Amino acid sequence: MEKTIKINIAGVIFQINENAFETLRDYLQSISSRLKNVAGGNEMIEDIEARIAEIFQSSSSWKTGVISLEDVEEMISTMGSPEEITEDFDTDYHYERKNSGKRMYRNPDGAIIGGVCSGLGAYFRIDPVILRVLFVVFSIFYLAGLFVYIVLWIALPGAVTPSQKKELHKDPPRRRDVGQTVNREIKNASENISKAATSENSRKVGNAFNEIFRAFGKFFVILFRIIIAIIGVSFIVTGFSMLFSFIVIAFFNTTPVFGNIFDTEIFYLPDFLSFIVNPSVTPWLMILSSLVIILPLFGIIYWGIRMVFQFRVRDLILNLTMFIIWIVSCTALSLLLFSEGISFSNSGRTTEEISLPASDTIIIGVNNYINSIEYERAIHLPFGDGFALYLDEDNRKIFGGAVADIYRSDEEEPYMQIVKHSNGRTRSDALTKADNLNYLFNITDNSLFLDEYFTIPEGNRWSGAYIKIKIYIPEGVSIFVEEDAEDIFDDYLGNGIYSYELGDKTWIMTNEGLERNR
Repeated sequence: MEKTIKINIAGVIFQINENAFETLRDYLQSISSRLKNVAGGNEMIEDIEARIAEIFQSSSSWKTGVISLEDVEEMISTMGSPEEITEDFDTDYHYERKNSGKRMYRNPDGAIIGGVCSGLGAYFRIDPVILRVLFVVFSIFYLAGLFVYIVLWIALPGAVTPSQKKELHKDPPRRRDVGQTVNREIKNASENISKAATSENSRKVGNAFNEIFRAFGKFFVILFRIIIAIIGVSFIVTGFSMLFSFIVIAFFNTTPVFGNIFDTEIFYLPDFLSFIVNPSVTPWLMILSSLVIILPLFGIIYWGIRMVFQFRVRDLILNLTMFIIWIVSCTALSLLLFSEGISFSNSGRTTEEISLPASDTIIIGVNNYINSIEYERAIHLPFGDGFALYLDEDNRKIFGGAVADIYRSDEEEPYMQIVKHSNGRTRSDALTKADNLNYLFNITDNSLFLDEYFTIPEGNRWSGAYIKIKIYIPEGVSIFVEEDAEDIFDDYLGNGIYSYELGDKTWIMTNEGLERNR
């Protein structure tokens, strides 16, 4: 049978187990050693012993007659460790703590979601249930409650350490009123014990509300995590798709998979770079372009994985290193393009207007075909109406496909506009490059013969240049498009007519646009 000892605490006799007695003795001795040099320390020790006696008397073991080790440990948990009890006081009784005010924290111990309402309730001495109801009401009707809660969740630190919890729940006492503070706490504890029976119903109501809010809190936390996971999955899918596309474009001169899926042209990046820069710098551009594009994609994939699996890792150094590498790559790429005279920051356009023969019927044909030129590389860009570039490396020439369109004119005579576009470092540079584009055509009697391509001056690189031919036909005038000329026209000419329908037919311009001349 376990040995029991009789002890006297604050004038009350208790039966206590031997091991529990040893723990209690060490606890009181530790407090006594810390408070013996404090003014009023003896009174504080007596008050603490009285509080311990009250706790033991309110425990279930008091009814059975023997205080167990579990009772002592529960008392220590309630009272706090000796360090927690005495941490607010310095052994030099001439010193008073400077930081004696309360501080606002989140209270993780009473948290439903983030501990905001519990922390505010402890700070302002308000029931957290009331604050939770207010937040819910304002969130339902105005959404303001939700935003305020999130802001407070981010701004307020959590009360984790014992000193933070003490700052949250009460003012730290100063040396000169320590005895009064301890007495007041003991008096409050006694009053709380005496009122326990009468407040049972209110506690049940409060607990019921807390359970409801706890359930809602868990629901919204789970919902938030699901939303974050869905966003993470979209990041992963997007990142991998774009990364795979870039790898195919940059390192594999093949397009059948993408051509079948997306029904569009996918260009080979090294071929494209050979049109805009000197071939000798192409490898450097490939490396820098890869870093500029791939690093953000890796970042998207990485953060998507973190959002899906919601794990924490110390990756600040890694993220900072990748960001610095990306910034350096962007800077080096910009400087390299600038040194090559390549810039798309400004655009320029020039327009040349040519009168066409006044005739009832105008014949449109082709003068020079693309397949008549000699070139080593061709690239079809995924924008415009089938726009393509052709490179003659031996003669250092670049050719681009021209596009024509037909419009109704309010003038009495037909005419044609050749619109040249280009880009450059400045607007003046862009206009000069646009004006230097070479485009040939031929007008004979009532016939207009167009070239399928234009030429960039020898030694120049492509700077976003293209040419649009606009043919304006008055109402009532007919045109005949030769069969081999339909490829030069825009895919759709309006009024339900497509370019593949034009060839070897006569069309008349009406108020609604082109119509077939029967």
